[in-house]
Amino acid sequence: MSTVSLVRCRSYDPPAIEAALRELLEPLGGMQSFVEAGQRVLVKPNLLMPIRPSRAITTHPAVVEAVIRLIQEQKAEPFIAESPGGPLHNKIGLRRVYRDTGMAEVAERTGVELNYDCAALQVPTPGGGLLKRIDMMSVWKEADAVIALPKLKTHGKTIVTGGVKVLFGLVPGLTKTAYHAKLEGIDEFCDMLLDIVDVVRPPLYIMDGVVGLEGNGPSLGGEPRNMGVLLASQDGVAIDAALCHIIGLDPDRIPPFRAAARRGWWPQELSFPGLSPQDVAVSDFLLPDTAHADTTGDGRSRGSRWITETMTPLPVPKRDRCTACDICVKSCPKDAITIVDRLAVVDAQACIRCYCCHEMCPEGAIDLEFSLLGRILRRSGVLGRYD
Repeated sequence: MSTVSLVRCRSYDPPAIEAALRELLEPLGGMQSFVEAGQRVLVKPNLLMPIRPSRAITTHPAVVEAVIRLIQEQKAEPFIAESPGGPLHNKIGLRRVYRDTGMAEVAERTGVELNYDCAALQVPTPGGGLLKRIDMMSVWKEADAVIALPKLKTHGKTIVTGGVKVLFGLVPGLTKTAYHAKLEGIDEFCDMLLDIVDVVRPPLYIMDGVVGLEGNGPSLGGEPRNMGVLLASQDGVAIDAALCHIIGLDPDRIPPFRAAARRGWWPQELSFPGLSPQDVAVSDFLLPDTAHADTTGDGRSRGSRWITETMTPLPVPKRDRCTACDICVKSCPKDAITIVDRLAVVDAQACIRCYCCHEMCPEGAIDLEFSLLGRILRRSGVLGRYD
């Protein structure tokens, strides 16, 4: 049985966040149960891209700062590390990410280090279900513990992104793109995510759900949604299950839980010492359009390319927003995007629907669109209903 603690928190006012975090961690034994004096603790927020915190795409700096201060109370040494998506895994890109997401100010106020080490190493996965070695940021090996701080939000590929997927940010830069190319099938991709969880094994996950992201997340395609909740658990799968229950989504219907079930990590009984997900549930939370796509484990619904193209949306760059910056080109694991007449163009035949381009576009210029037949089938309910 895994325990998930939930508390209400309706603002990012620092005193409110600190009080809520203390209440959140009390049923789990407090921060002293997870870190010890003298330990070097890697604080891992979701810093997908350089974007202001109000867009609800990244873990809010108020949550990160409050967690850091709780760690410092234990005489441990926290530091912030993340490898954002796309071509930002370099000192210039990281400096911009830390600045725009508010992490630079957090570091200045708390005196903690921001990681700029872009070195990588291959880590064996003795218990791996898919990969035998995983490429990871070298700085991870310097930490005695990792505290994961996911953001409550949707995701085009995994439907939700939370405790399980936040650790993908420890895979350096464009290596993420390589994994998308190698692991086209969604079930394979989720197996890889769980391999990372099994290697890193954070002692604590704290999810920022004060303001979440609904709709076509995990970036500029989504919309902020006041949720008013913080979650904590020692189990990434359990915290994601609680998230699903809060937004009215059956965990068994989405890929990460299929992968967890294959390992015996799911289903499991969950314990809620305070509030339950039903106490903070949101009945009209908007899921991504991809939640309606009926895909199987090979990533091509029923194994057919035609059905994949019909039943999963295609990323479509829009001329009125596209600046031809070519970040989508660099982020595509299949070289399926080119710049033509200052507009990004997606090759529908080559596209594997990983949605890296949609995720990383700094202008929110890429929409996810079903074909005409796909739209008809979706309205009919043939593709399933998640609303």
